[in-house]
Amino acid sequence: MAERAIPIPAGLPRQIPPLAVGVLCLWLIWQQAQMLDWQAVLAAFAAISPLQWLLALAASAASFVAVAQYDVISHRHFDTGVPAGQAGRAGAAAIALGQTLGFGPAVGAAVRWRLLPGLGHGDVLRVTGFVTLTFLTCWAVMSLGFALPVLSGQGWMVLVTLPALILGGAVLLWRFPRLALLGRQIELPSLPAAGRLLVLSACDLICAALVLYVLLPSEIAPTFLTLLAAFVLALGAGMIGGTPGGVGPFELTLAAMLPGTDMATLAACLLAYRAAYYALPALLAGLWCLIARPTAISRAALPAPDLRGPRAELAIVAQSRPQVLRAHGAEAITLRCPQTSILFLGPTQGDIKDLLQAHETKSKSQNRIASLYKLTARDAIRARRAGWQVQAFAQEAVITLQGFDLATPGRRQLRRALRKATQAGVEVQRLSAPDWRALAEVNATWAAAHGGERGLTMGRFCPDYLQDKPLFAAYHQGRLVAFVSAVEAPGALCLDLIRHEDDIPTGTMQALVCAMIEHARDDCLAELSLAAVPHPALGRLGRSKTGLTRFKQSFAPRWRPLYIAAPGPLSLAFSAAAIWQEIHRPEPLPPTRTNPLTADPPRIAGISQPITIPALRPCTRPLTQVLMRRH
Repeated sequence: MAERAIPIPAGLPRQIPPLAVGVLCLWLIWQQAQMLDWQAVLAAFAAISPLQWLLALAASAASFVAVAQYDVISHRHFDTGVPAGQAGRAGAAAIALGQTLGFGPAVGAAVRWRLLPGLGHGDVLRVTGFVTLTFLTCWAVMSLGFALPVLSGQGWMVLVTLPALILGGAVLLWRFPRLALLGRQIELPSLPAAGRLLVLSACDLICAALVLYVLLPSEIAPTFLTLLAAFVLALGAGMIGGTPGGVGPFELTLAAMLPGTDMATLAACLLAYRAAYYALPALLAGLWCLIARPTAISRAALPAPDLRGPRAELAIVAQSRPQVLRAHGAEAITLRCPQTSILFLGPTQGDIKDLLQAHETKSKSQNRIASLYKLTARDAIRARRAGWQVQAFAQEAVITLQGFDLATPGRRQLRRALRKATQAGVEVQRLSAPDWRALAEVNATWAAAHGGERGLTMGRFCPDYLQDKPLFAAYHQGRLVAFVSAVEAPGALCLDLIRHEDDIPTGTMQALVCAMIEHARDDCLAELSLAAVPHPALGRLGRSKTGLTRFKQSFAPRWRPLYIAAPGPLSLAFSAAAIWQEIHRPEPLPPTRTNPLTADPPRIAGISQPITIPALRPCTRPLTQVLMRRH
């Protein structure tokens, strides 16, 4: 009878090298222990004064206060809704037991699951992984930027290496706020969160080293900076060794970094350090896990955002991650971005001043900076009165539909463009059943010529998103060459996508917008927004879109200023840059059920049967009639 093979755990091969290093270090420590004068060790241990013990315990407590905040930031990152106090206590207990018993991530996850069972396995693992990886990253920064220069005798280099590493890390987090892993987008910590984590890890390491420093007799203690540098590297050796508490690798590395220190005294101080920083916190954490009642986490279902606001542009955020913010009877839509939380377009109901404090608090609970984006003048004034920093950054082109008249002097350039489009044989139609494949090809051509699509508060091509939006297409010689889309609100329409091929006939895009104007007026809408361009007050940046500005000016619209706001000047500059970054490098759209390039015939999300495309239905009069008509 064949013997059955014993399965090998998947992660075991990866654990063998560090465990082997740890076992070797333990063997070396055992050899060193054979040579120690244990009576001298016990005498040195007994010589530690009560004041030294008190200072060591105080430093140990301060270290765990910093440690607890790792979990607080992690819960905020994943928006678990766990209160900061409960998250901190669970995190401190998990780290105290994990670092003492070894296999820190596994033990830490078990402790967090015991204290916060309402999180679920997925969130527990995510929080544990976040805490582990961010601490290791911060430790690497401290090791490379501080410990190595100090121990190499080039302490002055810390002024160069540490800022360089911090700045380099900040640039990478800014440029790559998300990572694609196994087909999933992983959101990295925001810059405010990363900054706090780095400060907390530095405080943690300083306080942990201080525990050992105050236990050493003054006559053999090195300078604190030297001890701190040696401690940081020894801690890393202990983590790599994989033994419980890093026993073995930590002691050997520390002894090698502090040559000339009396070994008996150092051994006594290390035993005291183990007692104050490992044994006692682990004992307290174990008792807490036994007596603490598991926290029930009530996670209320988030309400589905209602994107039918007073401004039509609100519907564009359906492609982002909109959330509902409610406070004091007021309501608004917010967008969670990698660095900032945006209250978009002001309140959908109520007064903006009733939302400001709630928005700032919610943003902090997500490790982000609060910002207000595309405010009207009225909302901007109220935000400024509440102490927020406000800046005009754009102006929106708005057409009052019932008074729109092509024959006015201000629309002379528009009439000329429309005549050229008519002479070129451009035909403009509203699409009732779009050919998604043809539209996708035009979109791809436009995106290639313009460096890709923009995102966040600018719509992107997606049939699932566009299927219920007004779509207008331009044909030249029977071929689709351009299209535009719009989003709607009660009484208003807003221009959304503008896509076209290269070298289209002059006036094609003007003809499409005129078709949209006719459609909106036939539906008795009050106004049409042509969206925004940079504000002239921005100087050179405001003049950077002159072509787009001239296109919109040809319709002789009225210009409505739009504002951005944040709690302070630095927050305003940071938020503006973060919004610009997210617009130009948006999060990838999630997979949809509609594939416009391969669907044949095209399908629309939610409809399982193929849709037969009927003949395109014209939505406007011929351009010659539009030109002749007086409004």
